[in-house]
Amino acid sequence: MKKIFYIGLLAFLFLSSSSFAYDLKSNMDQLNSELRDIQLGFIMSNKESLKDSVDKFAQHAQELLGNKKKFAQMLPKDKQYKANEAVMSAQIISHNVQIILDAISNKYNQSGKIRREESQRAYTYIEHACFRCHNIVRDNY
Repeated sequence: MKKIFYIGLLAFLFLSSSSFAYDLKSNMDQLNSELRDIQLGFIMSNKESLKDSVDKFAQHAQELLGNKKKFAQMLPKDKQYKANEAVMSAQIISHNVQIILDAISNKYNQSGKIRREESQRAYTYIEHACFRCHNIVRDNY
């Protein structure tokens, strides 16, 4: 009876740990969806929606890309050394997220036009960081 219990417990632990495993593709899909939400916030000129979208994206980007060891574990063995690129992208994203949040809150008391242009430029820098990381990590550069 004890043997069956321990086998069941081990099976449960194995299955639950694999179901909570970090899946790179699904996480990238989530970040992509959140980027689209940010873009929609810009297009609709909805500050609250934009701020919520930026906050979610920033948190998930940092969780996924900001930890070199965790990110390396999601890559194939032959590409794990490229995890530094993800960490660099996380830093670029974090910097540009702050620019967007500062523009939303009008931290520097700038005109609406300047805030929009700076925050939209920051968004394109975020996209560029994503593309750069993808090009380096996915491809053979």
